[in-house]
Amino acid sequence: MPRRHPSTVAAFALALLGGCAASRNELSARLLVPPPVPLGELVQPADFGLAAEPVEIMLHSNASLTGWWLPHPDARRRTVVLFHDGDTDTGCVHPYYRFLHDAGFQVLAFDPRGFGRSRGEATLQAWLHDLPALFDWLRARADVDPQRIALFGTGMGSVAALWAARTQGCQALVLEHLPSVRALAAPTHDGSSALAALGSGFAEFTSLPEEIEPDDNAPAVKVPALFVASDGEPVRDRLALARTFARYGGAAELWLLAGTGRAPHGMLTHDGEYQQRCRAFLDRTLEAPTDSRTVPLRTTWRAGNERRDGTSSFEVEVTGVTEGDTRHAVEVAAVLPDGSCAFARTWLQNGRARTRLSLAQAPLLVTASTVPNAVPDDARFWRREPTALARAGASIDPLWARIDALRNDALPPAEITPLADALAAAEATTPFPPLLEAELADVWSRLGQQLRQSQDPALAARGTSLLQRAVAAAPAAAQLHSWPGPIATYGYPQADAVEAARQLLAATPK
Repeated sequence: MPRRHPSTVAAFALALLGGCAASRNELSARLLVPPPVPLGELVQPADFGLAAEPVEIMLHSNASLTGWWLPHPDARRRTVVLFHDGDTDTGCVHPYYRFLHDAGFQVLAFDPRGFGRSRGEATLQAWLHDLPALFDWLRARADVDPQRIALFGTGMGSVAALWAARTQGCQALVLEHLPSVRALAAPTHDGSSALAALGSGFAEFTSLPEEIEPDDNAPAVKVPALFVASDGEPVRDRLALARTFARYGGAAELWLLAGTGRAPHGMLTHDGEYQQRCRAFLDRTLEAPTDSRTVPLRTTWRAGNERRDGTSSFEVEVTGVTEGDTRHAVEVAAVLPDGSCAFARTWLQNGRARTRLSLAQAPLLVTASTVPNAVPDDARFWRREPTALARAGASIDPLWARIDALRNDALPPAEITPLADALAAAEATTPFPPLLEAELADVWSRLGQQLRQSQDPALAARGTSLLQRAVAAAPAAAQLHSWPGPIATYGYPQADAVEAARQLLAATPK
């Protein structure tokens, strides 16, 4: 997934990154891309008022694992280990460890070799084979119950978490956007040489660590697992997760997020619900009191009549545990063989619900989950009651293509004013919270610079106002900024545009 990292990158850091990539095997260099500027050196738990112990596990003289241990006085020795994706580091996962810590868990956030402050080269072999040392360190702590450890992985981190669950053991797993490493390793070529492609593919596959593929590990892992996927992630990854889910050896739940891209986008589109769902699963599986709404639902389906448009009606039955006559909003999701998704809404009452899906082909799997805080809606059964952040994110969701074009100097001049108008209309519907204001600071600056040059006094004045808005939107601690959008932001790449706005405002108008 594209990431927007800080814009200031020291020359020596870039040279070091290039040297590491050249010395690693090609597949490791492609799948593991540490941020050039380690955010883990800039963003620490103390910045958010969290007490934390620095972690450093020496592997040998030139390699180490580093990170942060976040204790919690009420954790009852329950521990969550965070495994970040292949292009982030511990400085990018503070949204995760903050909500998990707030939920009452102690958290270990660590960087594999070659990431953050951890020394050594980032390779797929080290990605897995350094983990025994991490778990030895973890199990040696008196404040950790080895029977109350959960692993939480995202992207390539979920690959490592599943491998660790099989080889090191744990009590529960959360696997978000779990890919197939074999699929990621598949060579891309222009078709001019099938033999060359075959040779390249063989070389890549032979460089894979043994048993790294999630499909191979899944049947041997028996602990409860929550699989998280989305309808906006790459189809290849969604199908890989569905296959692994189908082969998983233990009790598994699949949560398919609608209108959502790669992590951490779910923290925006399902803000509040995402944190609540993960917390409920971990509470239940790590043996803390919970309520009946967190009990997994079961689905069965059968094909119905074929429709005139070529689709077929599939009848879905959902069963689960409820308290008395209380009804619960339920979202049913299906994944089709081509990777597409379909959703339906219904109510679960007295432990049972029924709904229909109109699909072009029989689904690979059908799953269902309860939706907390849903509001009845006669037209759609129910609707989510989003947080202010989720509402603001949804209001500008249709504008991201134009925003990205503006950021890449690819937006035609004729589209400048319409984009400014569209943003104003979105804000009129849903006020922008400070986090979104900070994320859009470079957008205000770029729009302001363009409009200020107009011969129309009203547009020029509007441009000045937008420049002022850009300066006002910048956060006090820029390195702590993160935005869980369709393209995630870590740090503050907006800084240069904000400074340009500040200088323009300080200059004497001509």
